[in-house]
Amino acid sequence: MAPQQQIPMQTQMDNKSVPPLTQRVSRYILDQALAGGYENGRHMTETDLAGRLGISRTPVRAALRLLHERALLAHVPNRGYTLVADREALDRARREMPEDEEKTLYYRVLRDRLAGKLPTRVNELELAQTYGVPRPLLRNVMTTLLQDGVLRGRHYQRWEFTETLDSVESERESYRFRLVVECASLREPGFKVEHERLLACREQQQTLLTHASRHSWMEFFEANAQFHELLASASGNRFILDAVKQQNRLRRISDLSDYPLVNIDLLRKSCREHLQILDAVEENKLEVAAKHMHAHLSRASDILERRVMGDLDALGE
Repeated sequence: MAPQQQIPMQTQMDNKSVPPLTQRVSRYILDQALAGGYENGRHMTETDLAGRLGISRTPVRAALRLLHERALLAHVPNRGYTLVADREALDRARREMPEDEEKTLYYRVLRDRLAGKLPTRVNELELAQTYGVPRPLLRNVMTTLLQDGVLRGRHYQRWEFTETLDSVESERESYRFRLVVECASLREPGFKVEHERLLACREQQQTLLTHASRHSWMEFFEANAQFHELLASASGNRFILDAVKQQNRLRRISDLSDYPLVNIDLLRKSCREHLQILDAVEENKLEVAAKHMHAHLSRASDILERRVMGDLDALGE
């Protein structure tokens, strides 16, 4: 990696002069970089980023140029951009970015739903008035919640929240159920995992372990769901896979709302436990893998009890 250049004070942009969408794309790129998504000279292209974010290339181009001006990226003609900043510079640049209004509202809606302040069905106009925000901002947030599986389809500006684990007792029941089902999945007679999928899952977990940060939470949530669904799928039992998918859907609101409180050390520990289970599976030591899974889910259940007792730093699996 090239040595980090000192960023002159005059290049440190006045964020107020940058359009909100450009800021949002810049935050996304920085978060991906901090999560280890752009190592080993991997190129960033306008087309790839625009496709991932579902937007036009114009704001992506502006964000890449902005980060290039800050000496965080290098431009390679006809190839795109590569990361040249070290982690310290990336962290500093991320902290300097203004708070994302959409993300703030996103987590507020999640927390209010989990706390029972929002009903299952909500009206867009009433929500905009409740939160005192413009309708376009709220609509963007609701669309993101829809994409994340938190909401069901919109009909005439009405939205419906999906089911969730909305009480401590329901979370306890969920862990007890998962201890039965997910450990049993590894003992199914037809258990067989696709080697390529296992390797991809391991690489994903290793990347998160190496680069875990607060900005990794969404990536961790998705990787966690994929890990558990991979093993359920490998069981060869469709009912086990359906059950694990349902549990992931039920946990989505409560898990995503935990983002502001995420404990990085426990996130890393969870990744290490996932890797331990994957190692046992690859070696075809399925009984060992089942015991590791039992310990993994039991630890997560214990963390829930610590949270109930008031230890809010105990956020993990």
